[in-house]
Amino acid sequence: MVFDKEYSALYDSMYAAKDYAGECAYVEKLFRKAGLKPATILDLGCGTGSHAVPLAAKGYKVTGVDRSPGMLAAAVRKAAAAGVKARFLKADIVRMPSPGKFDAVLCMFAVMGYQLSNKEAAAVCRLAKRSLKPGGIFIFDCWYGPGVLACPPAKRVRTMPGEKGEKIIRRSEPELDAFKHTVRIRITLTRVRKGAAAKTAETHEARFFFPQEIKYFLEEAGFKKIDIYPFLETGRRITASDWNMAVAAR
Repeated sequence: MVFDKEYSALYDSMYAAKDYAGECAYVEKLFRKAGLKPATILDLGCGTGSHAVPLAAKGYKVTGVDRSPGMLAAAVRKAAAAGVKARFLKADIVRMPSPGKFDAVLCMFAVMGYQLSNKEAAAVCRLAKRSLKPGGIFIFDCWYGPGVLACPPAKRVRTMPGEKGEKIIRRSEPELDAFKHTVRIRITLTRVRKGAAAKTAETHEARFFFPQEIKYFLEEAGFKKIDIYPFLETGRRITASDWNMAVAAR
């Protein structure tokens, strides 16, 4: 999916409270758990660079890939503002050739969930495998099927500050399709500035996964060791009370 210009422009404001630093620390924890010390990272579906830039600031050599021009432009600005070097490429992660060989491949913030077909999900896993050096690791997070079915998504309205004193109201209306393993979300954004309101809307469709599906896609791509955890944790087994899972494959 390619986010439109308006959504891309508001993206970082909408997710300003998301703990990207904590997620980057979690990725590094998974590196250590695997006994790895990566130097190079490929970030698939990098968006506005909210993982790529902090990781580059830690000294990793990061290449980010996204198909949204607006998101990539924000990533480039973010890297420049942070004073770090990172390479950003515009490409479709389902169809692109490998951009090189890396010690680690990431696919964060449920980007895997936008691969709605089995063909697309398998293609991303194959790209990750082709892009890894021997012994490298592929880490991603996605929605955990049992958790989504146990606690279906509900309508939500969030209000958050934007730039230059504006207010952003985000209304999401999800529709669960248990047969397709997807959630279709109608998102309406309202920007309020100096008493004037402007609305934009778009529809996202994201997929949730079950462990056997994930293992199948990864094994078909050539991965041998696959670990699944509750997202941001490593010390317990994932359960239906968890909405998000982390996957580490080698």
